[in-house]
Amino acid sequence: MYARKIGQLIVLSSIMCCGVSRGLAADVVKAAPVPAVRTTLPQDHHYQKQLYSFMATLQAKDFEHGVTGPLGNMPGSTDPEDQFRNFIYTQMGPPLVGSKRGPPAINAPAKLFTLAEIETPTGVLWPPVYPESLMSLVQWNYPGNVYHNNRGLKLRAFVIAAMNMMMLDDYLDHTPASWRADLVGYQLVVLGSPYLSFKDLLPAEVRTAYETGIKKLGRRIIGWGPKGDEIHLDLVAGVGMWYASQACQDAAFTKEAEDYARMLYTDPRYYHPAGYFLERGGVDVGFAGTCNWFVAWTALASDWKFAKDAIERTYRLRAHLILPEPNGKWTGPTHFNTRLSSPASIDQWEWGKARDWNASLATDEAAHLVPLPEPAILAQAAVTRAGEFARQIAENPVRVGNGSTEAPYVYCKNEEIGSTPWMWRLWRNYNFPASVNFGHDHYPAGAYARRKKLEQENSQLLKSPFLRDETFIRDFDKAFTVAKMASYSAIVHTGAVGDPAVHDTAGQFKGPLGLSGGQLSAFWTPATSTVILGRRAGITKDKTFDILEEWRQWPIHAVSGLTADGKPFTSARIIQPAVTSEVTNNQATVIAGGVIPADQLGQTKVLAGRLDYSRTFKLEPDGVRITTNIQSDGRDQIAELYETLPVFLRDAGLQPEVTPTVIEFQTGGTWNPATDKWHEQVTAVKLTRFDGAVQITFDAPRRVKLSPADWTDTWFTKAMCRNIMIDLLEAKDQAKPVQNVSVSYRLRTVPR
Repeated sequence: MYARKIGQLIVLSSIMCCGVSRGLAADVVKAAPVPAVRTTLPQDHHYQKQLYSFMATLQAKDFEHGVTGPLGNMPGSTDPEDQFRNFIYTQMGPPLVGSKRGPPAINAPAKLFTLAEIETPTGVLWPPVYPESLMSLVQWNYPGNVYHNNRGLKLRAFVIAAMNMMMLDDYLDHTPASWRADLVGYQLVVLGSPYLSFKDLLPAEVRTAYETGIKKLGRRIIGWGPKGDEIHLDLVAGVGMWYASQACQDAAFTKEAEDYARMLYTDPRYYHPAGYFLERGGVDVGFAGTCNWFVAWTALASDWKFAKDAIERTYRLRAHLILPEPNGKWTGPTHFNTRLSSPASIDQWEWGKARDWNASLATDEAAHLVPLPEPAILAQAAVTRAGEFARQIAENPVRVGNGSTEAPYVYCKNEEIGSTPWMWRLWRNYNFPASVNFGHDHYPAGAYARRKKLEQENSQLLKSPFLRDETFIRDFDKAFTVAKMASYSAIVHTGAVGDPAVHDTAGQFKGPLGLSGGQLSAFWTPATSTVILGRRAGITKDKTFDILEEWRQWPIHAVSGLTADGKPFTSARIIQPAVTSEVTNNQATVIAGGVIPADQLGQTKVLAGRLDYSRTFKLEPDGVRITTNIQSDGRDQIAELYETLPVFLRDAGLQPEVTPTVIEFQTGGTWNPATDKWHEQVTAVKLTRFDGAVQITFDAPRRVKLSPADWTDTWFTKAMCRNIMIDLLEAKDQAKPVQNVSVSYRLRTVPR
């Protein structure tokens, strides 16, 4: 069990396959030296002895499920609530009880769950079951479910959960300085969720022992506290705390668990009231999908008001950051993202549509993302889910082969299925975090009736906010301002971006942690769809796709420039702008400002003097007016200085046949194709896309050109943009000290 490279903890995710473990390893945290391999379950604590004593009474026959027939192809309930709940169950493959990507929980020989097979001279062995997944099947109340409430399967889940509890506790005892809540929080789900299903089979003293172990782990996690490095992993502990509190039914512990979860959902260190969890101090709407999974899970499972408030806010903001395209596709801004290039429309951990379906059970703000299925699909849902479970059970783990023509898969026979050595795993379930379908398991009463009522009323919530029959300007706690007017919609971001100074024991990313400083993130019209769109290319731990040498092409609405000694700088790395906001029903004035950082983009001492930046957005019924001001102390020699506006051309992945946005400059009353050469005395810019056009009109003629080349996302999307570059230096390409400069312009729709 404890064989490890001293000084290093290897976190493994693996599946059970005929006694062979296949896994993914990643260095996470340093660990203290630990003892040699264990060959017996620990019994150092009283609760462990109680669990062990009960396990010793169980024989192979106790783990026989006795089922010889298949899952039935029987009609399900005619109640539309039951049908809808079963439809939710079909929206993802997990929970897994078999298949080559899941443990053969049903087919595994019963003897594997006895102490004689678990305790071996070579180490403690782990029988092939995900207990929380197996109990989801066992509790599924469907007439064709031949495993419903099965005693043998419940005891299998108990043994797995109990041995994991004991071994994990022992492991943590031997590595006390190495552990963090974000690495262990999911274990509360693994232990707490199935306990609610199998506790009825346990004697009172065994239940007390099991609950003691859960409380001990829960209090360890509370003592460690959240790290904030990977907030989605911190949030695992939130839903885990709910399961632990339900398992223990201890008033004092329940309060501790709820207080801990509340902190994750309300403390400004972790959650921004605009509706997002902080990603290294900023926002990442693509990566945030990982958080949304646990927000929806906690909101559905618990009665915690703070979780239900968070799902409302989170999905409301998400809806206002997803822009519709004419072919039914979606896009959105990403320039402010801490790490990924993906917009909210393709955020992480969607699991098809399962997460958004589940979220729609908790908040109507998600309803427009998931169309209600036809009655025939609902009526067949139970049979569909039964078929998926049957498929999993029929497919045992692979014994040999890789699936190629030369080496086809050869699957284990039931009697060949074996166990694997117990070891610490961050991802106890190969399909982490989707070990259960929480929308099914925590289906709220009357969910179908509520959704049906929205349909009958033709509720505006069934449409994207940008397609609703209303106008609005909404302030999301001074981080985002979103306007929908009759002729246009706009998204303004004035919130913080990621801060590399934020403590991060998991290691720093290379590259900018978001680009903003106060930007027009998007400008959309019914005829053109999106024409202005701020994007970024993204970063990994080892690589940045936002190449510094290509800073002129970065599709951001910013003031960016180059010093005389060749160092780029930008207002987009003002980490926390100062913001003032005045919003009424049909107009708003939002001002963002700050000092352009002297150290930025991996460079030090970029600026010797001070550059003060401010930008004013006036959102009005017929358009958006923007004024940008730069004030300087004149100490820096600047070679280039631009106001950039990112034009969205198209997404070549979503829209391969769409003509890119046409960009034209107006000079002397004549429209000419825009180029990357300077155009003097430009009075306006016209952007033509689909069936409409948007005009950007300057308060005074400007020197304008396009960026050197199109920008293309090469990571999550194939979005293409091109910058309009407005000369702020106006020195005929000669370096000079910056004077106080400004630019003002207005965006509005015009006939094509």
